[in-house]
Amino acid sequence: MPKQNAVPADLTSFVGRRKDVSAVRQLFATTRLVTLTGIGGVGKTRLALRVAAEMQRAFPDGVCLVELASLKDPALLPHSVVDALGIKEQSARSPMTVLRDHLEQRHMLLVLDNCEHLVEAAADLANQVLRAAPEVRILATSRQALRIAGEHIYPVPPLPTPPPGDSVEPGTATQYPSVTLFADRSAAVVPGFSVSPDNEAAVVRLCRRLEGIPLAIELASVRLRVLTVHDLASRLDDRFQLLREGNRNLPERHQTLQALIDWSYDLCTPAEQTLWARASVFVGGFDADALEAVCTDAALPRPMVLDTVAGLVEKSVFVREEQGEHVRFRMLETIRAYGQARLGESGKEPDLRRRHRDWYRHLMETAGDEWSGPNQQEWARRLQTEHPNLRHALEYCLSQPGEARVGLSMAAAPWLWLAMGHPTEARLWLSRALALDAEPSRERAWALATVSYIAACQGDEAAAAASAEDAWTVAVQLDDPPSLAYATHVRGLSKFLSTDLSGAIPLFTEALKRYAETEAPAHYPNNLQTELAAALILLGELDKASDIIDELFRRCTEAGEQWVLSWALWGRGFLRLIHGDLDGAEADLCEALKIKRFFHDTLGMALALDVLAWITAAQGNAQRAATLFGGANPLWQGLGAPLFGWTLLLAQRARFETMARTKIGDAEFDAAFERGSALTVAETLALALRERAQPASAASRPASTLTRREREVAELVAQGLSNKEIAARLVISLRTAEGHVEKILTKLGFNTRTQVANWIAQQQSGRA
Repeated sequence: MPKQNAVPADLTSFVGRRKDVSAVRQLFATTRLVTLTGIGGVGKTRLALRVAAEMQRAFPDGVCLVELASLKDPALLPHSVVDALGIKEQSARSPMTVLRDHLEQRHMLLVLDNCEHLVEAAADLANQVLRAAPEVRILATSRQALRIAGEHIYPVPPLPTPPPGDSVEPGTATQYPSVTLFADRSAAVVPGFSVSPDNEAAVVRLCRRLEGIPLAIELASVRLRVLTVHDLASRLDDRFQLLREGNRNLPERHQTLQALIDWSYDLCTPAEQTLWARASVFVGGFDADALEAVCTDAALPRPMVLDTVAGLVEKSVFVREEQGEHVRFRMLETIRAYGQARLGESGKEPDLRRRHRDWYRHLMETAGDEWSGPNQQEWARRLQTEHPNLRHALEYCLSQPGEARVGLSMAAAPWLWLAMGHPTEARLWLSRALALDAEPSRERAWALATVSYIAACQGDEAAAAASAEDAWTVAVQLDDPPSLAYATHVRGLSKFLSTDLSGAIPLFTEALKRYAETEAPAHYPNNLQTELAAALILLGELDKASDIIDELFRRCTEAGEQWVLSWALWGRGFLRLIHGDLDGAEADLCEALKIKRFFHDTLGMALALDVLAWITAAQGNAQRAATLFGGANPLWQGLGAPLFGWTLLLAQRARFETMARTKIGDAEFDAAFERGSALTVAETLALALRERAQPASAASRPASTLTRREREVAELVAQGLSNKEIAARLVISLRTAEGHVEKILTKLGFNTRTQVANWIAQQQSGRA
C-alpha cells in the first residue's frame, strides 16, 4: 500500500494555534486517541490538519485524512476509511475486516474529521482499529467526544482576544491571535489592509464581539469589501443585540456564529439566498450543471444561476475549486448546515432531494451509455468525484417508500462501481435494495446478476453462483431477453471462477448470442469476450482465443474504449508468452498496466503483474521476476487468494517461479520477493513499467552518506525498531531519535522506513 500523505496543504496562513499544536502532539506521547472537540467554526479541522502535517515524519506509514462531513450512513464509515487509505481491495471480506488487517502491522496516523453525526459508528471503528493495530494513532474532530476507553479529549478553544474592559496599549493588538487572523484575512480581501492606529480600536472591539471564533472572523472580514472596519464593528454590535434579545436560550458562542451567518444570509440577494439553501442538498461539492438541473424553477431560472453563483463565491458562501479543466464548488459544513435549515423551512426539501436523486440517476445512466466510448476515463474520474452525491441519491432511494426499484437500477451497473473501486459497497447497496423490492422485475434480475458479477470479481465463488441462479430464475419468470442474456453471462462467469471451463464456454457463447439479439450496451458483450478468450487460452484453444482478442482490439480501437482494451492486451500478452515472443508479450502487459493504473482494477493489475513476472522469468531476469512476484503479492492478498485458486493459472505461475528460483536460488529469490512485497502499489507499477530505477537502486548511495550514529540508527530501523525503541536502545531522547531518522530519510531521499531497511540489507549483502 502507498504511504499515506493525505494532509492537504494550507491554502491560507495558520494563525494562533502554536500552543494547541504542541499540546496535542504531546498528548500522543501517552495516548493513542485524541479527539478535538468544540463548536462548529472554532477551527477543529485546521488544527487537526496542522498537527497531522507536523507529525507526518513520526509515522513511517504516513498520515491519512478521512473526511466524514458528507457521509450520512454509518454503515458506510468503514468503506470511507478503506477508500481514504487507498486500499486496492476487491475481495468479499467486510470493509472492517479489511481495515483491521491492513492496519495491523502499520505505524500511522488516522485523522477522522467531523465525526459528530456518526459518533457511535466512529467510536466503534476507532475502538476496533486501536485494538487491532497497536502502532496506529487516531486524531478525531467532533462536536462531542467518542467516549471510548483510552480517548483523550482536547477542547479546542476560540482564539485569544483582547480581554473585555482592558485597554489595549496602542500598537500591541496583533499580539492576540484573533486580531492577527482578522488582519490576515482582511488583507486577502482588501490588499494593503493592516491594523493601524486609526482602526485598531475598532478591530479590537470587533474581535472581542466575534469571541475569537475563526469562522466568524473569516465571515466578517469578507464584509470589508463594502464596509470600513468602523462600520463593520457598529453593524455587528446591532446584529448581536438583536440576536440576544430574540434567542436568550442559545449559548453565547453559538449566538455569535448564528449572528454572522444570519448577517451573511441577509446580505445576499433573494436569488443568492434561494441558491444557498437549495445547494445544501448536495454533499461533497457540485458543479454548475448540477445546480442548473436541480436548483432551478420559476423563482430561480437557469439564466440566473451563473451570476448567482458568482455572488455566493464573492461572499465566501461557496468555495470555488478547480479540478483539471473543470470547476466545482463546495460549502463549509457549518454554512451547508445553515442552508439545510433554511431549505427545511422553505418546504422545498422533498422536491429538491428527489430532483437531486433524478440528476444523479441520469448521470449514472449517461455514464453507462457512454462507458465504452472515448470518454471512458473522464467518466470514471467524474463518478469518483461524485461518489458522495451518488451515495446521497441511493440513500434517498432506500429511505423513501416506493423508490427502492430506482435504487436497484442505479446500483446495477458493475463496470461503474468497479471503475470507482467500490465493489463491496456496491453489494451493500444492492442487497439493501433487493431486500426492499422483492417483486420480479427487470431491475431485480439485473441487480442480482450484478451482485453475481461483482462477487466473481472478488473471488466469492458461493455468492457468485447463488446470485447467478437467482438472476436466471427471475429472468426466466419474466421472459425478458436482456435479463436472460446477462443472467446467462454471469452463470458462465461463476463456472469460470470455479474452474469449470467446459461448463463456462457454452454459457459464454450462448450469452453472446443473446446479447446480439437484444442489442445490449457494448460493455456487456465486450467484457464477456475477454472472459471467453481467457477461458479458451486456459483450455489451450489458442487460435480461437486469438481471433476473439483481435476482434476486441478492432472494436475497442474504433470506439476509443480503454478498460476492455487493457484486458485484451493482457490476453494478447499471455498468448505471445506462450508462443515465445517475450519482448512483444512484455510490451503488451506494460501497456495494459498503464491503462489499469488509472482505474481501480485490483484484479486486473494483479493478473497483469503476475504474467509480467512470468515473462521476466522467461527472459532470464530472475531477480526482477522475483521482485514483481512480490509486488503482485499484496494485491492478491487483498483479493483473498493468488489467482483465485485457478488451477491452470497456478500451474503456469509455479512453472515460472521455479524457473527463477533455479537460476538465483531460494534465498535470493525470497529476499527479492520480500522487497517487492514491501513496495507500494505505485512503486511496483513504476518498477514494472521501467519508469524509474527500482527503489533498491538506492543501494548505490555509499554508506558514507550517513554519519556513524545515523548508520547505527538506520540499522535499528532495518531491524523494525520504533523511534521510541531506538531511543531506549541507544540511551538518547525520543526527540533525538526522531531527528536522526528524519536526517536519514532526507539524506537517502527516501519516504519510508521500509526503503531504509532495503538499503541496509543491500549494503550488508555487498551490492552497494
